[in-house]
Amino acid sequence: MAKQEAKEKLKTNEDNLKSKASQQHDYKNAELRQPEDGKNPELKGDDGKLLKTHNVCLNTAAGTSKQVSDKQHKNANLNQLFAKPFTQRTPRHVSIEPQTSTYADSLQNQNEKKTYNYITRTYIENIHKIQTYLNRNPRSTTKEPNQDYLTQRLQGYNKLIAQPKTNANLVRTCYNYGLLNTVYTYDGEEVSGIPELYKAFITYKRVTKGNLFYIKFYTAPAEILYEEIKPPIQVIKIGLTKDMIIPEDIGQQEEICKIEIPSFYANKRIIGISTIIQELANNYLNGNAIWSYYARDQLMIYSNSRELRKADMDEVQRWILSLLKPEERPTTRALKEGFISAELLTRYCKLIGHKYPDHICSKCNGEDNIIPDVQLE
Repeated sequence: MAKQEAKEKLKTNEDNLKSKASQQHDYKNAELRQPEDGKNPELKGDDGKLLKTHNVCLNTAAGTSKQVSDKQHKNANLNQLFAKPFTQRTPRHVSIEPQTSTYADSLQNQNEKKTYNYITRTYIENIHKIQTYLNRNPRSTTKEPNQDYLTQRLQGYNKLIAQPKTNANLVRTCYNYGLLNTVYTYDGEEVSGIPELYKAFITYKRVTKGNLFYIKFYTAPAEILYEEIKPPIQVIKIGLTKDMIIPEDIGQQEEICKIEIPSFYANKRIIGISTIIQELANNYLNGNAIWSYYARDQLMIYSNSRELRKADMDEVQRWILSLLKPEERPTTRALKEGFISAELLTRYCKLIGHKYPDHICSKCNGEDNIIPDVQLE
């Protein structure tokens, strides 16, 4: 009995050993898989069924989430592409006018639209500024009546009269733009900003040894054209005086509009040239001896003297003849050719033609194609 029980135990042990060996063999050749794969042994892929030997959805990176993230960006345009029926836009019919002008005609039209260039616009701005200052401020605010500036009231504008102690910069500015009437000075400090005039004054003062001096300006202001500026023409006379001549009417005047400045000063230029001719002609015809200090760049500085100097008198004559014949080449080097434009020549001829027989220009016989007025009553 005991032997039989021992045999059964040995048999049972052998069966257990065989079972363990079989299990070891199975574990050794088994596939590695996750418990989830046992439930879903097959997954459907793009190419049919895919045998699941490893989990392709498993996140192997450390610290990453196993949840599959949704798309964060959606193309709203593509999602709504076919939400509404597509309707094609009908093209607009654009009518093209036939070409009626050539490129040369367009260039000609552009040339007809005249505008002032940068230089002329700047000149208009500057002269408008100084002229408005003189018109609105006809007298300085100083308490001394015989010091600082005041103005000479003319038709439509004021010109500067500089008494002693007037600012030299103001005098120079008015001189450059032809708005200076008279300067009264003891030592010439007021005209120190005008080199050629200051030098002539010092020479005159050294010769005469006077006390109070006057400097008179006969000026034709600049002519402002679209493409150029014809500079002022000035004749300056230096002399001695005992008293300063103060005008009675000193007052404000209206501002000159910028658009009216070219035509306004064009008229003043004609009057100014006529005044210069009259001043020089009176000295020349009356035989007043003249001492010329400066004669160039459309400027003459002179004074009356006791001794007659033929060279200076000849220069005065050349000035007069050159101004009377504006279309001819000037006989004096001080004046530039074409100092007056063709637009002003007609008015210039009417103003001085009947006064001086020596005047010659193309407008002396009148304008062409003039239609006379008709008055039946």
